[in-house]
Amino acid sequence: MTAKIDLLTLQLFVAIVEEQSIAKAAEKKNIAASAVSRRISDIEERFQVELLHRHSKGIEPTPAGFALLEHARIILGNLSRLESELTGYRQGKRGLIRVCANKSAILEALADELSLFLERHPLVHIDIEEDLSPAIVRAVMENRADIGIFGGNIDGQDLELLSYRSDSLVALVTRDHPLAGKSSVRFRELVDFDFVSLEKGSSIETLCVRAAAALGQHLKVRIRVSSFDALFRVIDARMGVGVVPLEIVRGRYGVDSLVTVPLDESWARRELVMGVRDYKSLPPVTKLLVDHLRNPDEAALTTSSVSDRLTLVRNRG
Repeated sequence: MTAKIDLLTLQLFVAIVEEQSIAKAAEKKNIAASAVSRRISDIEERFQVELLHRHSKGIEPTPAGFALLEHARIILGNLSRLESELTGYRQGKRGLIRVCANKSAILEALADELSLFLERHPLVHIDIEEDLSPAIVRAVMENRADIGIFGGNIDGQDLELLSYRSDSLVALVTRDHPLAGKSSVRFRELVDFDFVSLEKGSSIETLCVRAAAALGQHLKVRIRVSSFDALFRVIDARMGVGVVPLEIVRGRYGVDSLVTVPLDESWARRELVMGVRDYKSLPPVTKLLVDHLRNPDEAALTTSSVSDRLTLVRNRG
């Protein structure tokens, strides 16, 4: 009953869950499997709970195990962040901000807004990761990201949600498509055609699936793509229609053969939101970025006094 939960035990438990195997986790951490198993057994004995279910396909956490997994990821994430920040002080970098955003946000304005922020704070390091909206929510909740930017129609769960910006969704068709000459289109006119869609679970796909269901129909997805450039190319090849943000199509190279038609639907004006675990507890430099993204012009008036104390490195990857 004297076993304590230390950092190594937390690291091992996360590895077990991710690998679904004690042996693989032990190999990954270069520790004997028996020693790993003993650590888990000691914790189970101390707290009188079962942490892992063992079955033919591997290992999965019990409810108590999921609770330990959640706290372990938060603690290890905080430790990793602390180590990065301490290293940053030694190297003259005084802030690390992890941003996870969806495709629309990055292509519409986020890249330019982050570039402006980096110019004002040349000693701040920002890591950016692109992902689907549901995965972005999980990344922030699990402390793998400090700021998440995603579609406001996606459940933010227990995150604190802050307004970011809005965009306008439009139908995208070829110039010779039957809907190309219309001044606007209702979704019920669009739903009968084959669709070219982004990945399953994306904010826009979720909106379209819900709109089709409200009409008693299924969205006829002919092909899924992983980028807007691929979506434009496939629609240009007459393989279907699409729904995209107007802000992304404007000025886009190679879309001259395509036409945007405004969607006459209330949900076509889409909100993008920022999700954080708790705004008040964010580090000062992260708050600066959140405030900048919410109002870049106003942030310019408040950041000049601290720009000489912050450090930024251009996004990696």
